[in-house]
Amino acid sequence: MGAAEDLRIKQIVDRVDELPTLPAVVYEVTDIINDPMSSTADVEAVMANDPALTAKVLKLANSAYYAIPGGVSSLARAIGYIGYDTVQQLVLSASIIDSVKIDSKGSFDPTQFWCHCMGVAMAGETIAKEMDLNASSDIFTCGLVHDIGKLAIFLLLPEQFEQVRKTALEKDITFLQAEKELGHITHTEIGEILAQKWKLPAKIRNAIKYHHEANPEKRQGVSSETNTIIDIVHVANLFIHALKFGDSGHRKASGVPKAVIERLQLSPNQVKDLLGNIKLSLGNAEGFLKVIGVG
Repeated sequence: MGAAEDLRIKQIVDRVDELPTLPAVVYEVTDIINDPMSSTADVEAVMANDPALTAKVLKLANSAYYAIPGGVSSLARAIGYIGYDTVQQLVLSASIIDSVKIDSKGSFDPTQFWCHCMGVAMAGETIAKEMDLNASSDIFTCGLVHDIGKLAIFLLLPEQFEQVRKTALEKDITFLQAEKELGHITHTEIGEILAQKWKLPAKIRNAIKYHHEANPEKRQGVSSETNTIIDIVHVANLFIHALKFGDSGHRKASGVPKAVIERLQLSPNQVKDLLGNIKLSLGNAEGFLKVIGVG
């Protein structure tokens, strides 16, 4: 990589500071939930400073996706049904989508983009539950934000975004392959930089950075737990492309690497059942997004 390329990438990286930050309540809620001495009252006290976000989280908790009997009218009851971790992820997810609201320009439809991302989130959570993993709420968030780098590029470098998208569609290759073919900084790289700016947990940053990388040996400094999360997001992303749900900037659908399925210890029958269950969960995606404010 030459000096000119280094400078170009630095200029792009510097421009990430132009993007919005997340509201303070996200970090305050995270600190409280990570504190073993905290209570539901502490969460409610912090969330009281952002009534709009609180209302949104309650609407999400009452959505068909969670199917809480009789619904909930308070954060305390929501936490009682879906847990601290899920409430935290709803706060984070709603805040991220609200922070990067964009208008449709050209051929890019942000609603369809978020449909793709929500599909990956729901597919990832479905896979995690099939595997009896405790990290399903984390995986939901990792799936939701896995392509956040594409939005960053769209906002900062719209002409580059359109060039990559056009190349991907014309050549029937993935968005990432088109980025590399054109010699651009990739959405995985710029997505990780944005995740660092937002101070997102390492597992989310690594899922953004490596969700296209099927070989764990090429994922530097990643724990065994995070490798599993990345594998799940990787498979979920490929499933959603195969199901043609939403639009992430390309139409290329690739098969799931056998090695990844084997690492997740999923049988062919489980994979078949998972696809059916994921299709069912996608029926809730658009309603979920409307509550957050998309579409």
